[in-house]
Amino acid sequence: MFTTVPRHTEKVDKGFAFNYFRLSYRRKMIRTIWVTLWNPVIFILLRYVLEYSFYLSLGITLISVVGNSIQIYYTYYMWNKYERGKGD
Repeated sequence: MFTTVPRHTEKVDKGFAFNYFRLSYRRKMIRTIWVTLWNPVIFILLRYVLEYSFYLSLGITLISVVGNSIQIYYTYYMWNKYERGKGD
């Protein structure tokens, strides 16, 4: 509904793709893992550069970690589902 890429568009599994919606589930999972690794940097920026309180910085970082974890699980699930269906 919110994607701007038609469903019949070829998914990118190699090389660079700026648009997240054109990526395969495997590439989406890899990109999400890379983004999740930036969470300590987000915490440090919020805490020391923007001078947010410790608990607010921790809360924002934890929300990001939980959201990214859910997204990693979902993309992993869909990747496995797609790969199993592809072989049949």
